[in-house]
Amino acid sequence: HIVYGEDMAILAGDALLNYAYEVATKAFDLAEKDQIMNVVEAIKILASKPGIYGMIGGQVADVELEGTPLSMEQILFIHKNKTSALIEACMMIGAVLAGASKEDVLKMEECGEYIGLAFQIQDDILDLTGDEEEIGKPVGSDEKNHKTTYVTLKGLERSQRDVEDISKKAIDILEKYDKGDCYLTNLTRFLIHRTH
Repeated sequence: HIVYGEDMAILAGDALLNYAYEVATKAFDLAEKDQIMNVVEAIKILASKPGIYGMIGGQVADVELEGTPLSMEQILFIHKNKTSALIEACMMIGAVLAGASKEDVLKMEECGEYIGLAFQIQDDILDLTGDEEEIGKPVGSDEKNHKTTYVTLKGLERSQRDVEDISKKAIDILEKYDKGDCYLTNLTRFLIHRTH
């Protein structure tokens, strides 16, 4: 928005959102007849998780509550919707398109919630402890902006323990599905325990 203006930024966001659906609907061209309902289900997930009861809802709450002291319930609502919802969508869509059972799709949703929550808590931790050059943004901006974070309410050490506990829940789920290569488990560890 700084280079091209806010109006072009909004239009670019609209274009990218619509392009996501355009790309997603191309799956119909590739799907076998017995896979069509999986594609429909995947598109439903793609439509709902980023929507008003997902990422956009979390972002709206974050913007609307900016500058006010937040409760842990509000912080968790924002984290689970703003961050976790998109990770849940990715994991659920992958499972649906692979033909997973409803139970397994729900497990991927649960896992995505844990990953998103741990990721966001780690982000709050890095705002306090990170290296500005490494993370690519000013450290301490949450405190300067009087933003209530998970770390503000729980403290640094407790937040670090919570990242470990929550990420373990995600990894425990993933380990049941990883078939030797451990790609998703290793990716999850990287995302959650990142230093930038």
